[in-house]
Amino acid sequence: MSERGERSPMWRRHVIATVVSLLALGVAIAHLVAPDLKIDNVTVALLVIAVVPWLRELFTSIELPGGLRVEFRDVEQRIEAAERMADAALVGGEGAGETDGPEVLEEVRRLAAEYLSVRASMRHGSARTQRMNGIFARLVRTTQRLANPALDDWLTSSDGGLRLAAYARLYAVPDDATLDTLAYAVTEEPLPFGQYWGIRALDKVVDVVGPDHVRPSVVRRLENCRPSGADRAHLLDRLLRKIHAVT
Repeated sequence: MSERGERSPMWRRHVIATVVSLLALGVAIAHLVAPDLKIDNVTVALLVIAVVPWLRELFTSIELPGGLRVEFRDVEQRIEAAERMADAALVGGEGAGETDGPEVLEEVRRLAAEYLSVRASMRHGSARTQRMNGIFARLVRTTQRLANPALDDWLTSSDGGLRLAAYARLYAVPDDATLDTLAYAVTEEPLPFGQYWGIRALDKVVDVVGPDHVRPSVVRRLENCRPSGADRAHLLDRLLRKIHAVT
């Protein structure tokens, strides 16, 4: 995929943010020019509703005057759909953790390479995401067959496909010993799809560790992470709320 295609969502967010900022600046100037102009809560609410369709690239929800909250439900719907696909690949019990045979490791590497190939060759959009979700689901199933995958090596690899394989394994079989390495990998993850599933895996590992046992250094690292995508920002915010609820 071209660099231009990869940057288009970020470019669109910058344009939208600029337009919204100019709109706010225009309202401020109007107030200075005509200070007697009355703008009540109803007017403000109508203005916000008018721009809501454009803001879904920037926020997952908006608070309106009077406490009314507008949620972008498609974010949750996308998250739930991806989760259903991955959960369908969970082996559980028989067939899990049986081997470290070369044929299984080879399949993991093949799927990791397929993910990178799809990401590079397809245009950014729902079709590519659906295809990559299918690959992730197969990684979930395949990595469960490994008795002792080299998770630390995968998580610190420069190969985005192997990092995705680590996220898939930890999504299926959370391991509390990987928390620090996983948190570092997730917050430094340059590939949006990988970061999405890394956050999902991290959420499951936090459940195993216990939200009240997550070290402050890990919490600070997560708080300083600023994903640009609405789905990832929503998932990370939800994870931090879980952690802070018990601290």
